[in-house]
Amino acid sequence: MNTRTASSLVMVALAALAALAASCGRQQTAAAATPSETVTPPPGMRYEAHVNAGGVTPPSVPLPRRPASGPNDAKSGEGLFYSMNCDGCHGGGASGDVGPSLVDGRWRYGGADEEVFQSIFYGRPKGMPAFGGVLGANGAWMIVSYLKSQPVADVVPTTNYEDLMKPAAPAAGGAVRPVSAASEAAQTSDPRAQIAQSGCTACHAIDKKVVGPAFRDVAAKYHDMPGVQQRLEAKVKNGGSGVWGETPMPPNSGVPDAAIHSIVGWILTSPDVRK
Repeated sequence: MNTRTASSLVMVALAALAALAASCGRQQTAAAATPSETVTPPPGMRYEAHVNAGGVTPPSVPLPRRPASGPNDAKSGEGLFYSMNCDGCHGGGASGDVGPSLVDGRWRYGGADEEVFQSIFYGRPKGMPAFGGVLGANGAWMIVSYLKSQPVADVVPTTNYEDLMKPAAPAAGGAVRPVSAASEAAQTSDPRAQIAQSGCTACHAIDKKVVGPAFRDVAAKYHDMPGVQQRLEAKVKNGGSGVWGETPMPPNSGVPDAAIHSIVGWILTSPDVRK
């Protein structure tokens, strides 16, 4: 073997070693840059009759960890709580109204900070819209800070929503007394009473906008449209958004169909509404 041939073989060997080292380095760098816990964010929660606040779908984000709280987070969260009309369902101070209290220390879907964040960000069944698309993660965490800053009352009611929706035990003589507002609404033929008992007045009034549109504006917009009775009944039942602004209407699946039919008919035809 001459000197030129030996030199060429050495050069080829060195080039192969350099390529192998570079390949190993790239694999190690890629492994370090993509730890297993951050490769694939979990999908956003979805369920039947899911309602996105403002019609904006929340993004899928990694499982949240509570960031460091700032000194003004609770105050900012209070402002967001009211600007997002959370009090329309959960009452002033989040003490409960049509929706449950958020300051009594009891949580249907978990009271850890991350669990409350999930409820706000992705929504929950039975009427809680997903606000992550309009609030973002920071806004949702601020509302968590506000809720968690509220003191828990020494005495809270012992009856929860599920108990209220159960039929009462038969009274003397075998009669059953309905106990829920929705059940009572189904028992009366007065649409005004049905509206009050079904919780509609938390968001609506006859002649002025509250959280949702005035009944008078609804009647003016829809009263002469073909098939509008059925369309509005479905919207009341299932919820919706985008027609009267960014604030969504939550589903009202707990209100009986007969009561919804009576309420919608009254809104569309009553002289008291269409003045």
